[in-house]
Amino acid sequence: MEIGGERYRASGGVHVVPVAGLDGSLILCGLDAIGPDPGGLLSAVEADLVVCLQTDVELDRRFPDYLVWLADPPSHDAVRLPTEDHLVADDDAVGALVGDIVGRMSRGQRIVVHCGAGWGRAGVVAVLVMCAAGAQIDAALRDLRSARPAAGPQSADQDLQIERLAGRLRAITRP
Repeated sequence: MEIGGERYRASGGVHVVPVAGLDGSLILCGLDAIGPDPGGLLSAVEADLVVCLQTDVELDRRFPDYLVWLADPPSHDAVRLPTEDHLVADDDAVGALVGDIVGRMSRGQRIVVHCGAGWGRAGVVAVLVMCAAGAQIDAALRDLRSARPAAGPQSADQDLQIERLAGRLRAITRP
């Protein structure tokens, strides 16, 4: 479901992804939505945390002030897992990130996750959060793409990471 209105539509939109069984919200967007005014976006969507999946090079090239903002978190909460476009981060690091997001969402927090377009890397994290909350991969992909068209894995590496981690994360968060 798109939120944030016209202000963000031209930059690919900001979308809430449904995650059954968790009280918080998972929100996906691209760099063009958050980079120019990260505090403004967090305020507009009432988010508690931003998760940035982009590398320093990607951020510095387009929004160097955002990179500085991420590194100075006294007024906001930010987590980074820099990952090259179309690739994946270490499975253990992704699993820990997903576990952190699920824990925060179970406490009612609203989490913004972004990569370059808010589709591939952010989509992988979204699918894994949904799987950790009990969804099957096919249902998670369907619900993700219904909420944010074009989102989801964009490479064989991303598909394989979802397959490797989905069951493991479900077992950890839902014993």
